[in-house]
Amino acid sequence: MKKNGYTILELVTVIAILSIAAVILIPKINSAIKTSRADQLEEVRENVIHAADVYLNNKCGYEQHKVLVENGNVRLYLIDLNSCGLIDNKIYNPMNNEYFNIENEYVDAYIDQVGMIDYKLSF
Repeated sequence: MKKNGYTILELVTVIAILSIAAVILIPKINSAIKTSRADQLEEVRENVIHAADVYLNNKCGYEQHKVLVENGNVRLYLIDLNSCGLIDNKIYNPMNNEYFNIENEYVDAYIDQVGMIDYKLSF
């Protein structure tokens, strides 16, 4: 007589193998997700810094560029970069799965010791 199905030993063996694989893979997957989110945030930061640089070097940011040259630093709000068309009004933050509030976030631009413009973001 032929039996259909699996024995309890076969099922327990498969469950044990899957459990071991999960214990090994889940931390690696979580680490890869965190790294990916950090990389995405760094890309967002680079894009915003590039937009700030473009802003200071075109007619939209002419007044702020004068302030930067005179004072050595200036604060550029993301809403200003958006009004000039350099960034979107919704910038996604991959670290907390929300959008940045572009009215409150800013980029500080300052002239460093060698005379180059450097940028520091509020996020």
